[in-house]
Amino acid sequence: MRRRRSRSRREDIESRVSAVRRSSRPRPKKRRRRKGPAPLARVLLVLMLLGVVAGVVLLVSAALRGGEEESVTITVEQGDTLASVAEKLDEAGVVSSSTLFELQARLRGSATQLKPGQYKLVPGASGEEILSTLSSEEEDVSTFEITLPEGLTLAQVARTVESEGGIPAAEFEAAASRTDYGYAFLEDPAIKSTEGFLFPKSYEFEKGTGAEGMVDRFLQQYLIETEGLDFRAAQERFTLTEHQLVTVASLVEKESANPEERPKVASVIYNRIRAGMPLQIDATVQYALGEPKENLSLADLKVQSPYNTYQNRGLPPGPIASPSRESLMAALEPAETDYLYYVLEADGRKHFFTNDYDEFLAAKAEAGR
Repeated sequence: MRRRRSRSRREDIESRVSAVRRSSRPRPKKRRRRKGPAPLARVLLVLMLLGVVAGVVLLVSAALRGGEEESVTITVEQGDTLASVAEKLDEAGVVSSSTLFELQARLRGSATQLKPGQYKLVPGASGEEILSTLSSEEEDVSTFEITLPEGLTLAQVARTVESEGGIPAAEFEAAASRTDYGYAFLEDPAIKSTEGFLFPKSYEFEKGTGAEGMVDRFLQQYLIETEGLDFRAAQERFTLTEHQLVTVASLVEKESANPEERPKVASVIYNRIRAGMPLQIDATVQYALGEPKENLSLADLKVQSPYNTYQNRGLPPGPIASPSRESLMAALEPAETDYLYYVLEADGRKHFFTNDYDEFLAAKAEAGR
């Protein structure tokens, strides 16, 4: 019975909306036959029209009001029409009828005054309040963007967050050093921080987002990006944990000169581990030093650190940067090669790969390395 009454009420609203829309259309001018006072019927029609408009406005205000709920963010894009914005509001639950909202906007004269931007709206707000917000000059929600390039260390991410988001680097580092964010991939006891899992991407945050909220968003993106990657097969194939595979991916990210050679770099890493050879990766020494250096000295190569892969065999204790999805894929599915060495060529655009040590030394001399 309630559904029948609801349908009847909606049909009544729609008929009133149609009546107002028809009455607002321009009518063709008729030639006046004679001058004189307006007929009584015309006066009555105007009064009836005003009554319909008043009734519709009351219905709109009632329809646009709801219970107290959490605010939602609505994006008005350049080129959006009143009808498309009304649909967005309806779908988000801000208004209960896009038709009624559109009508009120037209009656109010706001049909062409909606400003592009992001707005935080409460479903319980009145139609007048919603229209005032959407037609204001300033955006209701202030946002900022942070871009994390591939290959940043946790410390570098912290500095980027400070520069682009205004959160002190030390505060972000403290939040990123924790692993209690509820993600299964951080439950490995060997993991001491979120290093390697702060996924590189461009992010948009609302003003006021704290360090923990940002860390959680970066970790969430890692989960999203790796959803379709077969970590289990790679773990069985290489007898490595997910944390160790991310570590391999971070080495690939820092060592590759171009995207195409990432699987080859990964193959060299695995081949050297199987052969019992130290990885001798300069990027791990750079990480151990804590500061980038264009050229490493012999003293640098002897730095005492578990991350020094010249002094220690096998993988370092953890990732040395945040790898891209492509580097993660290379770590999971390396190229099938017998390469044990690579050297960056003189132009810096690609590496020379070989399994012969003498060829490696010749290529190194030719590149001036």
